[in-house]
Amino acid sequence: MNIWTNCRPSKMTAHELVEELILQARRGQIVSVNDTIAAVRRDGPHLVASDCELVALIVDVAPAFGLFVAFDLRE
Repeated sequence: MNIWTNCRPSKMTAHELVEELILQARRGQIVSVNDTIAAVRRDGPHLVASDCELVALIVDVAPAFGLFVAFDLRE
């Protein structure tokens, strides 16, 4: 569980949630698309972003923080 859970605004954007989840990983680690989308759905039930839109966010954000992306959505 993230220590910021109780401090975060009740309705974060998809980008904010993806970035928050990605920031939990260390530089050089692999970010699972499947796990990240599941966490966004869990933490942001109000979001209407499609899985494709979330994948695009993950692909945009993860490399900026030195992370790799595992395209494991269908596993």
